[in-house]
Amino acid sequence: MGVGPARDRVARVARGTGWVVSVAVALVLASTILGGCSGIGQPVAADLTGHRAGVCPPEYPKHLHMTRQDPAGAPPLRGLHACTSDVRRGPVLLVNEGGTVWSTVAPGHPSRLVEHDAQVAWLRSRVAVPPALLLPGSAVLVWARPGQVTWHPNREWSVAWASLEAGFQALAAHGRDTPQAAVVGNAPRGQALISCALTAYHFFQTAAADATPAGDGLGALELTWSASATPCAADWSHADKLLSLRGATPTAWGTAVARADAWVNRSRAALSWLDVPGVPTVGLR
Repeated sequence: MGVGPARDRVARVARGTGWVVSVAVALVLASTILGGCSGIGQPVAADLTGHRAGVCPPEYPKHLHMTRQDPAGAPPLRGLHACTSDVRRGPVLLVNEGGTVWSTVAPGHPSRLVEHDAQVAWLRSRVAVPPALLLPGSAVLVWARPGQVTWHPNREWSVAWASLEAGFQALAAHGRDTPQAAVVGNAPRGQALISCALTAYHFFQTAAADATPAGDGLGALELTWSASATPCAADWSHADKLLSLRGATPTAWGTAVARADAWVNRSRAALSWLDVPGVPTVGLR
């Protein structure tokens, strides 16, 4: 990947910070409960009945119209939809089937994850993802009226998620070094994938401390998936060695960089909002 100004600036800031990739996140067990909901009369759907993409489940069959107040370059709402059982009183179910991480804002109102896919469950079991975040592949139920709930895109965790996705895209479709194998148990490739997500998160955090806001998100991804010496590169290469010792043919770091780089380039238009300052707001009515 060519070295652009965004990547240059991220690298410059990161070099002055040292390697504290755990920065506010550690590889520890994280709860998937977003708030204490005991004693609330509204039933909780642990697994939504017959859920299909873009379709409200029977428990919350009514679609809610989304509104947005945002600057230019905000992330698309594609894959984000809201449902309820009562359009006036709630509760509100928000389903995230897109590629952006969203923060739920509902002061004083309890909320809880009611559904998440296997990749999200795997990540949350290993990383202390803040509980109010709605990751791609997740749904959250908020006990509030529709007008009392809003969501904001979370840039740093969206960068981490994009880096994780780039890593999955880098793996082979067949063999013993695949996305499916990476999320089983304490697979060394899975640990490397998490390292790459947190490396991008760290780069974004340190670059965001710079007074110049341009280019942080894509620059963090570019530097993470490059020939530079980073924790992502070190942990990926370590996983290569462990997989080789077990008789598997690993996806070598150089190959991973080329594939991840290709995915980032294909996704550049969708990810461009990461470099645009401002806090979009999504509401309901």
